[in-house]
Amino acid sequence: MASQPKRVTTTPKACRRVSLTDATKRRLWSESGGFCANPGCAVALFDDDADVDFAEMAHIIAASSGGPRDVDVSQLSGAQRAHHSNVVVLCANCHTKVDKAPETYPTQLLQQWKARHEETLRRVFGTPAFSTREEAREFIEPLLDENRSIFLRYGPAPGDFSESRASQWRRHVARSILPNNEMIARVLKVNRPLLGQQERHVANLFFIHMEEFSARHVLNEWGANSTRFPDGMNTIFEGEAE
Repeated sequence: MASQPKRVTTTPKACRRVSLTDATKRRLWSESGGFCANPGCAVALFDDDADVDFAEMAHIIAASSGGPRDVDVSQLSGAQRAHHSNVVVLCANCHTKVDKAPETYPTQLLQQWKARHEETLRRVFGTPAFSTREEAREFIEPLLDENRSIFLRYGPAPGDFSESRASQWRRHVARSILPNNEMIARVLKVNRPLLGQQERHVANLFFIHMEEFSARHVLNEWGANSTRFPDGMNTIFEGEAE
């Protein structure tokens, strides 16, 4: 009986860059809070005076073989390098600095920056669990009011196509509405037991609206028939649960 040829398995010698998914980009932007994760910088990633953001997605371990802070491909695959845990949001200056001097800014240091930045945001914006509907309403009402005021002042309006209004709208969306939406969503999820049956449906519609709204303004993905802000959000947690 003829012997079967031995199967030879090869291990790739180089790792190619894997693009970050849209979901990963949205998560990273949310986790950044709009500030550079370098604790010695912490600059705002959105200019007050111009419709420009300075956020860059910096890989902690190199995105591909041969890059800064690289490891052998056997230790980390391309997909793992593109995971949100291996990316930290920095300003353009800090991104350039850490990649030009990887010996000064090693993997462990960037991991510490990322963890410290996320912990700081959790302490500042920690999601409270409330014991009453009244407490929950008191917490989210100012966020809803701020979003409504921004929309009425700068949001899309029939007949007003000025670039000045559009620029102000984009700026306030990035600096206020998107973070407010994230906080409102977390409060709704943590305090779901306080919601009535119809309110839970409203909350689910809000989650869809928030996701589509973020996709438009963070990823520039504009689609037809987007989910509108549900009217029921204006009175959520008010009165008795039904």
